[in-house]
Amino acid sequence: MVQSIAKALDRLFTVFACVFVCAFCATVIIQIVCRSIPFLPIPSWTEELARYCFIYAVSCAAALAVRANAFVAVDILTSLMPQRAKRFYNIVLNGALCAFAVFFEAKCAVRFASLRARMVSTAMEIPMQWVYSALVILFGMLSLMYALEIIFLLRGAETEEGGAL
Repeated sequence: MVQSIAKALDRLFTVFACVFVCAFCATVIIQIVCRSIPFLPIPSWTEELARYCFIYAVSCAAALAVRANAFVAVDILTSLMPQRAKRFYNIVLNGALCAFAVFFEAKCAVRFASLRARMVSTAMEIPMQWVYSALVILFGMLSLMYALEIIFLLRGAETEEGGAL
């Protein structure tokens, strides 16, 4: 059950990350074409939209990186540990990272998503609440993925660097 939820979340985040990366690329191409051809007007919204698409792509891809164990890590100490100590270390580490993500999830949800609701972006004139909600998504998904990793480690699953379960 937990494994199927994790795979479904992986697919969902992959789709969202791909959509935002494609939107980022399309927006940058529009900006390049409009700046290269002299008679085309240069849209003012392209740079802002590209920035927001990039922020959302990173927010979705960070959750995938947790599941794939793809973050940079120095494993000299852990490679010398016995298997049980390494597993305990990974559970404690993922627990600390999950607590960190939950803490900032609560901070971001209150501070940015609700307090900045009256602000609008400069060029696109969309509420900045949509932009700041990327932080809520980022830390929410990180806390969920770290919790899933703890469950997998408690069940005895082995994770290797750079590869999902």
